[in-house]
Amino acid sequence: MNNIYQKIFYSTTKYLVLKNVFMFTAGVLSIFIVRLLAPAEYGKWALVYQLIATIGPILSLGFLSTLAKFIPEYTDEKRKNELFSQTLFLVTIAFLVFSLLYISGTSLFPKILPQEIKIVKYPFLFFIGALALVNLVEGFYRGLGKFNQWTIIDGGRSILSAGLAILLFLTLSKSFETVFYTYFFLIILFLITLLFHLRKNLNLNLNLNLEPQIIKFSLIMLAGQIVFLLGTTIDSVLLRALLKDPAQVGYYNAGIRIPKMLETMLLAPLSVPFLYYFSHPETGQSKEKILEFGSRMLGIIWGTIAILIFAFAKEIVLIFFGQVYKQSIYVLELFSLYLFFAGFLLLFSLYFISVNQPWKPILVYFISVVVICSLLNVLLIPHLKSIAPAINILVSLTIYSYMICIMASKQGIKCIKTLSMTLGCILASIVVCVKTNCLLSIATYFILIFLTGIFGIKDLETGKRILYRQY
Repeated sequence: MNNIYQKIFYSTTKYLVLKNVFMFTAGVLSIFIVRLLAPAEYGKWALVYQLIATIGPILSLGFLSTLAKFIPEYTDEKRKNELFSQTLFLVTIAFLVFSLLYISGTSLFPKILPQEIKIVKYPFLFFIGALALVNLVEGFYRGLGKFNQWTIIDGGRSILSAGLAILLFLTLSKSFETVFYTYFFLIILFLITLLFHLRKNLNLNLNLNLEPQIIKFSLIMLAGQIVFLLGTTIDSVLLRALLKDPAQVGYYNAGIRIPKMLETMLLAPLSVPFLYYFSHPETGQSKEKILEFGSRMLGIIWGTIAILIFAFAKEIVLIFFGQVYKQSIYVLELFSLYLFFAGFLLLFSLYFISVNQPWKPILVYFISVVVICSLLNVLLIPHLKSIAPAINILVSLTIYSYMICIMASKQGIKCIKTLSMTLGCILASIVVCVKTNCLLSIATYFILIFLTGIFGIKDLETGKRILYRQY
């Protein structure tokens, strides 16, 4: 590659544009799903799907990121296919073991399952297995550099699933079972089609002895997935367990829906090409400069979006979800600030993975987001209901951000001051929004960003120099 930095820019731009065409369409359709379902029914679907989206990736044993990292390092096509086949076999074994535990556990202790899962007990199990295998295939596509092909494949499935669910709502029943079975049957069909397409890449006569560095990396990634997915799911689980009211789960998930959708559309896709290029030897000594500059720019951009969503939270909820979800307004106002943290922190985990220190963000996330946030949820959910998890995640992410910046500073990365000043500008702008005029708060934010020196004209030149490898 003559210029890895130009490749980062152009491939990321192309990937983002293509990804967002599909994600925007699927996102709009998912908003209609929320609007058509009553809060209690949507709460049931949100809980069931979050559990599937948590357990499925865990059963993929960290191999999604492993394939994405190690396959680009192999030049032999046979070795690439062998690694994919090895991981496919191991994930299948993991699913069979989980199935035995699930069936025996739910038979011995039937009360551990909420009613909404009892209704779809065995399809729920196979949905988890299908998602685990789909995650594995995604890792294989990423490792081959086929970001755009996977975007088309998976984006098409998301649009078809949501569109068909809406059609069935209008013709059959507006219940969570309708959307569940629509997504379930389509992912099964999707998985069968993928495996048939990749049949030539499967090696049935394989050696199951993985290389030590792959095993070590996969275990770290698995631990990271468990920690991260627990952190993103425990809020809905605790809401359901402590309040016994699926409607509260519905209010909370409706409130976080727009920020999460924006994160999925615009932020999450950046991790795919950046992990690929961060792992490439040509990025070399510029990783720290890219991280320092990129995190600052992403923090500024997503801080702006957070303020806008805070300012118009009421209008967003009432227009998209309807009056029945008015309790979600306060959730959205609070959770809008999540976007700043998501943007600012995006590149840090990728950087630590690329320098073979992935355990650092995992450990910090576990302490701050899983442990601290869970304890706060247990204390506050009985009193504040659906608003409590939104407050607690902001407290936890603030702690996480400072801890990860302290770790990064030991690598020579300057980010603590940037975090503090940007967060201060956002909070000052929100105060202006609450006390005076919300439109004025945006102007206040940009003025403060320039006055504090967080962003200036020289940053445009800095970005150009990083892009054209002049650092």
